[in-house]
Amino acid sequence: MPSPNRLEEFALIQRIAKRFGGLQNHTIVGIGDDCAVTQPNSKNLQLITTDLLVEDVHFNRRFTNSRDIGYKAMVANLSDIAAMGGVPRQFLASIAIPPSFSRNDVDALYEGMMELGKTAGVALIGGDTSTAKKLLLSLTLIGEVKPSHVVQRTGLRVGDAIFVTGTLGDSNAGLRILQTPPRKHVPLACRTWLSQRHLRPTARLNAGQRLAKCKIATAMIDLSDGLSGDLAHICELNAVGATINITHLPISDALHTYAHHLDKPAYEIALQGGEDYELLFTTRPESLSRIKRWNTHGLLDASHIGTITPKQQGLQMITPTGLTRPIRIQSYEHFRS
Repeated sequence: MPSPNRLEEFALIQRIAKRFGGLQNHTIVGIGDDCAVTQPNSKNLQLITTDLLVEDVHFNRRFTNSRDIGYKAMVANLSDIAAMGGVPRQFLASIAIPPSFSRNDVDALYEGMMELGKTAGVALIGGDTSTAKKLLLSLTLIGEVKPSHVVQRTGLRVGDAIFVTGTLGDSNAGLRILQTPPRKHVPLACRTWLSQRHLRPTARLNAGQRLAKCKIATAMIDLSDGLSGDLAHICELNAVGATINITHLPISDALHTYAHHLDKPAYEIALQGGEDYELLFTTRPESLSRIKRWNTHGLLDASHIGTITPKQQGLQMITPTGLTRPIRIQSYEHFRS
């Protein structure tokens, strides 16, 4: 290998295979052949998802290290599997490396992927490498799910309750802090926590699997584009409307603190911010007591935020003052340098 900044493809592949490859999770042939060979469970359906991350569109290396880039790429894919109630099994990673990317950067990128991948039980089985002016990273994740457990974005009906897991808006606030440090004083602990929520969000695999296995979720989507945008997606697919109660949105103390220093309502960030990777799901009214019980016993962290309504009512929100207003739809737009 001539230098850390001039990585030869075959040497790079061998290095990745040695450090990060393996034959676990139904993998018969892994990295190094023309194709990976896997043996899926014959009783299950396969789930396949892919995400492409481009430098200065999806991440900025000025404030995101290589390990965090790899970690977040894995979260984005795992979250898709979670939204369909599935179990992740294997993944392929393709990267295009810029001249400034060192051997240590490559190692850190894959370490970030595998840090979360090992926890989720995912095996690296292949991919591709190339060069580019800026870093590109594409992950394809393969999972499986029992036919009776599949949850799609369709399936809800008028009267269903709307829930979200976790808290909303933290990632967007963290991105703002990383891009432009607040002029007004925001406590360091608050800035750090929100920044980490952007750099290292959580994929809600356990929640998605529980909701699917118990047939609680009538429809589900992961929140990559923000609550307002993804709620609009799922409502359009099902030809329905929705009413959200703003006071019921789960908002972290850190986001409240940050929004206060901006003189901005925290709920606006919670509605419009993207890349939270929480799950938005709907359920029949008769399932409310079970969800409440799960929350009480720490088996789920989900908030009841609204109700599915007839299409003609559109997307509405009940404000903190009790007024009903249309929701401004704003899907998350990836930042540009």
